[in-house]
Amino acid sequence: MSTVARIETATAALPLPAPLQLGAMTVTRREYSAVRATADDGTTGVAYCLSREAPMAEIVERLVAVHAVGADAHDPASTWERMLRGSAIVGRVGLVRRAIGLVDIALWDIAARRADAPLWKLLGTGDAPRDSILVAAYPSPDRAPREVADEVLAQAGGWTHVKISRIPDPAYMRELLALLNVELPAGIGLIVDVGFGWPDADAALAEIAQWGDPQLAWLEDPLLPEDAAGVARIRRESGLAVSVGDEVTDPAVLKALVEVGGVEALRLDVVAIGGVTPARELIAWAAERGVPVSGHVYPEVTAHLGIGVETFARGINPYDPAPSFVLGGPSFEGRVRPTDAAGLGFTLDPGVFRFGTD
Repeated sequence: MSTVARIETATAALPLPAPLQLGAMTVTRREYSAVRATADDGTTGVAYCLSREAPMAEIVERLVAVHAVGADAHDPASTWERMLRGSAIVGRVGLVRRAIGLVDIALWDIAARRADAPLWKLLGTGDAPRDSILVAAYPSPDRAPREVADEVLAQAGGWTHVKISRIPDPAYMRELLALLNVELPAGIGLIVDVGFGWPDADAALAEIAQWGDPQLAWLEDPLLPEDAAGVARIRRESGLAVSVGDEVTDPAVLKALVEVGGVEALRLDVVAIGGVTPARELIAWAAERGVPVSGHVYPEVTAHLGIGVETFARGINPYDPAPSFVLGGPSFEGRVRPTDAAGLGFTLDPGVFRFGTD
């Protein structure tokens, strides 16, 4: 039996050229935490995540890694259970679950590499092109709606969906949405990401009423995901499709959103939910109820899961520097196709992430 020999971490902070406003949050840099797991035969697996300024590497090292080292490298699901139970007093949800997710993803990478197969083959999800979401623009008061619309339109061709963030200026949003609804090519769905920016359904409905008659594939994260009843009310009274789930660490919260009837699509953050192991179960649960699942960032992983894949423009872009350090991964040609390379099929630039034994 091959076992997990060690877990290493690294952190990197990369500046953004200008601050981003995400709901009530202002982001001036992207900090990433990474994990490298190594089996006793030398096979390695990697994973990374947005740290959101939380001490992810330290949590992995202090609370999670000890429960993975020595585990069967062929059986990530059993190791996930060990990690969850070993940290259960502090980690069933929240930051520790995210740390478990990082390690779990790296262990699935090892398992697939040892099988000399891409992860999608190990999971049985196939390699058909996935629906795609391109994060296309972040409007700001110093940019006219016409300028932002042109930025979106320049990138939109071939993608399944394009996404913009909401700006808390109803007149601005009305003009921008009107432009995009007229000028986006047919068949490309438009998403508005609110980033949990409204305090309650009353505020959301009052603002949406000033947007005119937007045609949206869905309205994303209008409220905190724990407010399933409020989300359902927005869907019911606005007539807009709604999707929620970014950054959620508790599967019960995601299930409540479906059961209350408030979402047309469920958003899934594979790291936050605890990794590939619990993500598989949740995707199957949603499929039984006819609810599509859309991945939140980390396209290199979500492409293997058989769900919708979200990505920023590949190459250097002003919103997400991850493509500058991710080497390999899926192909992005409008729809997203997972790689045929073994494991997750990507590595991390060693010039950005320096692990302990490098």
